Amino acid sequence: MKLCCQGCGADLQVSEEIRFVTCNYCQSKLEIVRDASVTHTRVLEKLERTTERIAGNLKVIELQNDLERLDREWEAASQGMMVRTRDGGVSAPSVAGAVIAAVMAIGFGCFFVTITLSQGAPSLFPLFGLLFVGVGFFALMRGTSQANAYRDLRRRHEANRQRLLALIDRERGR
Repeated sequence: MKLCCQGCGADLQVSEEIRFVTCNYCQSKLEIVRDASVTHTRVLEKLERTTERIAGNLKVIELQNDLERLDREWEAASQGMMVRTRDGGVSAPSVAGAVIAAVMAIGFGCFFVTITLSQGAPSLFPLFGLLFVGVGFFALMRGTSQANAYRDLRRRHEANRQRLLALIDRERGR
């Protein structure tokens, strides 16, 4: 059977059972299409390029969805770690805030113990001061731990976000 190459127009001689062929002149990869009334060739490379472009676009969309999911997860996780401020708002936990709160509680506890002992109060009253000191140390440990956990979570989120953005840029550049 005699056909014409869609890439360069050269005549091709192929047998009936062949479905794919490469042109000897322009090296185009061709599919032999047999319709009811006509047999012709179709260049496969254009289809391959289109398929690759669509696959690349799909990959970008998948990566963008991953980025949106990552941001939603960060938002939910970070909201759960926020601490209340004096004015009723919320802020990210910080080591400085934990230290300030602990110093205030420990200072009040020490002051209370000193005052109650100097006033000759019953023996239970100084224990309330020691309770404040204990709460202050607990608040210090918990607050610094929470601040460090928040910082580490934020760093991981930012690293993952940058990785996804780089992948998106690389896929778009193809």
